[in-house]
Amino acid sequence: MTSKLPPPANTNYPDPLSVLMVAAQKGDARAYHQLLTDITPALRSFLRTRFFSPGHIDDIVQEILLGIHSARHTYNPDQPFRNWMYGIARHKMIDYMRKLGRQNANEINDEELETFLADKANNPEEALSGKDVEKALTRLPPKQRQVLLLVKVEGYSMAETAKKLGMTETAVKVTAHRAYKKMKEWLIEYGYS
Repeated sequence: MTSKLPPPANTNYPDPLSVLMVAAQKGDARAYHQLLTDITPALRSFLRTRFFSPGHIDDIVQEILLGIHSARHTYNPDQPFRNWMYGIARHKMIDYMRKLGRQNANEINDEELETFLADKANNPEEALSGKDVEKALTRLPPKQRQVLLLVKVEGYSMAETAKKLGMTETAVKVTAHRAYKKMKEWLIEYGYS
């Protein structure tokens, strides 16, 4: 039996997710399985509204579930379960973004954009929607958009991207840096501060 995620906590009723986590902390494998089953769709939905292509969502969900498993002993039942869960999700999401950015030692590490995206991820009210990211990408010149899509979405290294586009690796790095900067400027102009 799969239950739907409950609405935000009602003070008259205990949070079902919290109840499941407390039972799981006490060794109830069935409750733990139900908890993971119930939260997985919410985590997928959370990630779909962020800066991730559909191909990365399952990987990030797995990382989050492993993070929840590793930290399950730290959950305090006096605190809302969702806040604890989304805190872990945000950290795992940022770790995953950093890992993607470091796939190749020669890749650009644009900490300014990472910090900007991390700030948005840590504040659900200001989180980047997929549509806003797509709009920002469409505002880039074709070459910059192509470089970003190859490097950040398709997972090509800077060297592979350079070869594929007939550019030097340095030119790819400069193009990527300029694309990050323009994208950030547009997102700030569009209302993300």
